[in-house]
Amino acid sequence: MQRKETYDMETHQDSSHAPTDDFMRRLTTRAGEMVARGESQITGGKPGEQPLAEWDYAGVGVRHLPDDEQGIIRISIGGGDTPVPLDYCVIRGDIGKCIDLLRRAERALRKAP
Repeated sequence: MQRKETYDMETHQDSSHAPTDDFMRRLTTRAGEMVARGESQITGGKPGEQPLAEWDYAGVGVRHLPDDEQGIIRISIGGGDTPVPLDYCVIRGDIGKCIDLLRRAERALRKAP
């Protein structure tokens, strides 16, 4: 199942947000600055790069991008308690391996001092 909406923020769908909202305006500005500096290509994708799949589940927009050129499994997660819903997860690599890595990362986070 693939989603057809565009991802102007490089990491999440923004079509449902009011364009005049201060929060979204600032987020759009920051995303544009990162794209201009080439800082979002690993998570957001290279220009013209097409996702392998996109879907929403439990309020989280997920994008599965093509494999990293070096075979590195990558997971980017963001969102939280913000004025607008924008929870997202972007992955590169095998979904099962990403899940395993995420589980190990969760266990590591639970050991935070």
